[in-house]
Amino acid sequence: MNLALTPELNLAIEAGLKKALAGHNKTAGNPRDAAAPDQDLGNMDISLTLSVEGMTIGHDTDKTPTCSIPMLAAMALLVKRMGFQRDKAIETLKDVMQEALEIGGDKKAKDALMAEMGVAEAEKLVKEEVIATLPRSPVKKTVKVKAASLVVTGTVTK
Repeated sequence: MNLALTPELNLAIEAGLKKALAGHNKTAGNPRDAAAPDQDLGNMDISLTLSVEGMTIGHDTDKTPTCSIPMLAAMALLVKRMGFQRDKAIETLKDVMQEALEIGGDKKAKDALMAEMGVAEAEKLVKEEVIATLPRSPVKKTVKVKAASLVVTGTVTK
């Protein structure tokens, strides 16, 4: 039986594949790490059987657009506007970026360093005085599935 590709069916396919592949990758590992490089696998005829259980579709929302900020352009604009303090701003940016990279790993270490160094207060100030003033970005409705399974069969022809 062929199904019409309705928006809901498209969402079920997208969310189901994402959920099924995420479960597979947890046990099998990242396929990009496991695949041998420099291969030409030719053509593939792949058949998928996807089972999706418990799909829910939420509603549109909005969020603070922090991921949408072009950080390099924003930093360059800041440096440009620093005038006679431009060289100091560049040196400070290099220092804080290196420090942020060093802090970035372990969550407990990051939290301790942020508290100790007063960075948490500065981060709060940036969130309240800068980020909170940005226009909100629309976010498309969420689609979740309770469970999904995927059976794959097929052939590779060169």
